[in-house]
Amino acid sequence: MTSFFMVDNVCTPYKLILHRVDCFLKANGWCSASTQAGSDVIIVGACGAFHSLEEEAVGLIREAGKTRAKVVVFGCLPGISPQLVEKHSPDMIISSPQWENFEMLVENVTVPLKEINEMDSFRRKADYRLYDEGKRFVLIQTGCSSDCSYCPHKLGIGELKSRPHGEILRQIEELARQGVHTIVLHGNDTGSYGTDLGGMRYPELLKSVLEFPVNLHLAQINADRAYEYRAVLFPLLRNGKIREFQLLIQATSTRLLEHMGRKPVVKKLFPLLKDLRRERPDLIMRTDIIIGYPSATEEEEKEAVDFVADLFDEVAVHGFELFEHTRIAGMDVEFYRAQEIERRVNSAIDSLKKNPDILIHRGGQVYQTLVDIEKPKDSMRRKRAT
Repeated sequence: MTSFFMVDNVCTPYKLILHRVDCFLKANGWCSASTQAGSDVIIVGACGAFHSLEEEAVGLIREAGKTRAKVVVFGCLPGISPQLVEKHSPDMIISSPQWENFEMLVENVTVPLKEINEMDSFRRKADYRLYDEGKRFVLIQTGCSSDCSYCPHKLGIGELKSRPHGEILRQIEELARQGVHTIVLHGNDTGSYGTDLGGMRYPELLKSVLEFPVNLHLAQINADRAYEYRAVLFPLLRNGKIREFQLLIQATSTRLLEHMGRKPVVKKLFPLLKDLRRERPDLIMRTDIIIGYPSATEEEEKEAVDFVADLFDEVAVHGFELFEHTRIAGMDVEFYRAQEIERRVNSAIDSLKKNPDILIHRGGQVYQTLVDIEKPKDSMRRKRAT
């Protein structure tokens, strides 16, 4: 019997996929080992979205390579920084978009990977920020429809791939039947859902999901899509079943957004978001901004900080990081030194801290920080609701 061990630092969509792979291997006679040393195969889920996570992932690969096990590296790191993976000569590399290739690990497949149900939870309780049995995740898509000049994520996650809407609704129906109280509609670029299928788009999917007796957290919605669907989406956001709304803006400056390859529509969303803030004080609104983007002025960054401070409950402040395979790496643009970016990030955080009700963290998915961010949200909702 083949034994395997999984270790990872990947984000939610790929934790769900790794759980599905775990079930696939067990369904085909493999067994889970308790340690790396006691396994025949080690699967390393490797994130490359931020340099801190790159370093962490490389450390996981290095440790796996010290054993006699076959090492399989999976995730976004192979697409973002392939040289970092190849340096350690793993036995097999599976990029995030080709995750179905895990089926190649099993010589005589008796239960195909496609017959393993989509997962709504992680493999381990330790992978949760705050574990809640009644809160589940439904993956509606992977990949991204955008092509932002600075973004390493697209290199790792690949093109948009949406799940059929009927399949999603059946999964949610079953979770509601089981008594699940909260569902997170998740993915890499959820607002683009369905644009690759030519059928139901994100607002229509959301409208269908709202018919079920569950609360919803809406994750990873690009500001471009929110503006495109504004006439339909914002009325839906007034529904009290929606408890969290994550809108990714990155910047407010028209010049910067156009340079990034994003639509310059963020400022146009302000009155819609302001109305939503007033009508749904209990709704937790989350966003991300980039500080230290090449050529960005401090005035442009202050404008973005003031914008999010007036609207959002949780703000992730990302210091710009350069990845060599991104388009911006080959562009003729001024890159700020690391010390200057750090100074600007600290300035942005200090400004946001003037409002004690805003939950703030740095980009890079620092785990304990994210755990601390989750804890106050329920009390914040209750306070806002009254």
